[in-house]
Amino acid sequence: MKIKCDYCGNTYEDTLHECPDCSAPNPSHKNDSGPKTIEDLKKWYKDRKLPAPEVTRFFIGVDYKKPKAFGIYKDDNGDFIVYKNKADGSRAVRYKGADEEYAVNELLQRLKDEIVHQKFGSGSFKSNVGTRFMPSGKTKKHNSRFLMNVISISIATFCILFGIAMIMSSSDHTGYYRYGHNVYYNYDDHWFYYDNDNWSEISQNDPIPQEIASNYDEYYISRYWNQSIDTTNWNDTSFYDRYHVSSDNDSDSDYDWGNNDTWDSDNTDWGSDW
Repeated sequence: MKIKCDYCGNTYEDTLHECPDCSAPNPSHKNDSGPKTIEDLKKWYKDRKLPAPEVTRFFIGVDYKKPKAFGIYKDDNGDFIVYKNKADGSRAVRYKGADEEYAVNELLQRLKDEIVHQKFGSGSFKSNVGTRFMPSGKTKKHNSRFLMNVISISIATFCILFGIAMIMSSSDHTGYYRYGHNVYYNYDDHWFYYDNDNWSEISQNDPIPQEIASNYDEYYISRYWNQSIDTTNWNDTSFYDRYHVSSDNDSDSDYDWGNNDTWDSDNTDWGSDW
């Protein structure tokens, strides 16, 4: 899959560690707070109380050979392999290389996507067949319940779509900005100023953040730090721990598996490469 470099605008394959044109790091390789090793990923999986691998079809640390499986393992040459065995038994290799953290993150993101897919499927409405065999009184009650379910689902669908529309309509302006000779960083409308080898937080109501916010594109440098930016990496500061990592950790709870959730791997797209 092609991605666009935040710094120079070049497009390149997402499996590369950095942009081949300007050497800016590939943001998809970033995995600051998540699992970094296969053992970490096994623990993440266990902590979410997910079903057995034979149910989810995610095999961590295993070179599983049968069809319909995702997995990661380390081969005899020391390379980490992230793969998908498709329905026809063929294997699509997502990543092969020495970067364990990147390999783990690739499978983690695919696992998260599948958990969301399965949770949505387990909560979807399934109508009963055979209503005509019920006595008339029960049929009316069943039809009434059916109508209420349809209405409830319609309302829920509208709320979800409305929420997605609101999210998409709002721009994410996280990143580095240059105003004059100075560099600023914005994270979720929290503004930071780099001076004397240190980052300091400043109010979003200060004149310079207000000026940058009035025309982000004019002052924008990059979403992610790279060596061409004459500052230290904002992600290495305590501000990152305060605003960013805590948010990432909280979001992991969204992938916890509950007793009422059901996993049906037959609903997974086993024909695509990933």
